[in-house]
Amino acid sequence: MKFKNNNHQALFNNEAKRMNRHDNVKMAVLYLLTADFKLWNEAKRHIRRGNIDLDSIKVRNGNLKAYTLLSVARDIACGTSYLSIHDLADTDIISDKMFGTITTAIGIRRYGLDRNKKINAKENENA
Repeated sequence: MKFKNNNHQALFNNEAKRMNRHDNVKMAVLYLLTADFKLWNEAKRHIRRGNIDLDSIKVRNGNLKAYTLLSVARDIACGTSYLSIHDLADTDIISDKMFGTITTAIGIRRYGLDRNKKINAKENENA
């Protein structure tokens, strides 16, 4: 799994211990929320007993990066469409680094935290 930096990895791993690591949706959302320090400072107050209250998380001060990560988290968790395919393809809206963070979260949602094992198993099935 690819993390933005060591702080992102430490935050994610620390919080994931307190949650159901087999819940792919929650792990993908947690990955996104911990990817931005300012977003995490707002979001951590809205996690209780392993549940994330995305509706209560507010992005302040026009932080576009935090807003984008929160929007993707809501899309993954709730099936909304705050971010379109067009947005994802637009390098003026989504930087390469942000794109990598988003695609990693999508991979977590689809395959879980042990995605390498699952991808290799699927490849072996298709061989």
